[in-house]
Amino acid sequence: MSARDSERYSPKCLEGRFSEVRLSADGVGSVLLASARSLFACTPPRMYLLASDCKHARKGGWLSAVMSVVYGALIVGGACLAAVVGLTVVQRLVPVSVREEHNDVAGFIYAVLGVIYAVLLALVVIATWEEFGRARLTVESEANALAEIFWLAHELPEPEGPHLQELAHSYAEEVVDEEWPLMAQGRTPLMEHTQATPTGWVLIDDIRATLQGYEPSTEAEQELYAEGLDQVQRLADARRTRLVQAEEGIPSVLWVVLVVGGMVTVGFSYLFGLANTWAHRLMVVSLAGVIALVLFTIGAMDHPFSGGARIEPGAFELVLNRFETSKLSGL
Repeated sequence: MSARDSERYSPKCLEGRFSEVRLSADGVGSVLLASARSLFACTPPRMYLLASDCKHARKGGWLSAVMSVVYGALIVGGACLAAVVGLTVVQRLVPVSVREEHNDVAGFIYAVLGVIYAVLLALVVIATWEEFGRARLTVESEANALAEIFWLAHELPEPEGPHLQELAHSYAEEVVDEEWPLMAQGRTPLMEHTQATPTGWVLIDDIRATLQGYEPSTEAEQELYAEGLDQVQRLADARRTRLVQAEEGIPSVLWVVLVVGGMVTVGFSYLFGLANTWAHRLMVVSLAGVIALVLFTIGAMDHPFSGGARIEPGAFELVLNRFETSKLSGL
């Protein structure tokens, strides 16, 4: 930890901090514990309203969801408009009588083309959804491993036990306050620190070094020691996996295939000749809208930490709340 972090969590600094219980202004009656450890510096006691912070967080989440809906509507609407424009051009250049002559042959070819593209689209959607689910499990595994280290530290004597709990608490704060905003922007701590080691890895090294410096004397302490090392390894593995998943996505060549395949599928439907022009337009618009909607869904889940359907740090926030309110906490 830096000198600023050490000063923030020093006993002298913590003595001047307090928690406030306040009913939220909207009358819901929820009890908010304003823990002073979330302060940025050691300052004299003052009023801090976590209700305002929570309100801003909820507002940010709703804003992100609204923007995703707006982007999705624009993409789907633009695709439908482009499909209608293309159909109108074809209808003016090629008479209906000419296109009607090839409806039977075009129908067989279009069926094969549609099946191939539908299978490809379905496979990509399934793969993207599974990767999104694995990223969520990775975050939960990382938070669970950190929580286990915190609870195991309660059984250790001083100074190792309290120091481990302090390091675990600092790691959770680092992930929520520093790393998650970076990942929401499509960046990772490794991309931001070219020379210095990211703080998260430094904290994990400190946790491992503190635990390895403990010398168990009984069989129970030896089992506790082995379990602690195992949880540290799980924490490091989960963190490494999370950072990799934050940077991975669908290859560009696959995106080209999906977009070009969708354009060909929609464009091929122009070759059919229908006497009712509006019915033909409705079919083309429906086809283009569904394809654009599926492609937008893939794009929203492609990057699980920065896309429209991004994963929130709820698991770490819950862990932080337990660290600060549990009877087993020595903070």
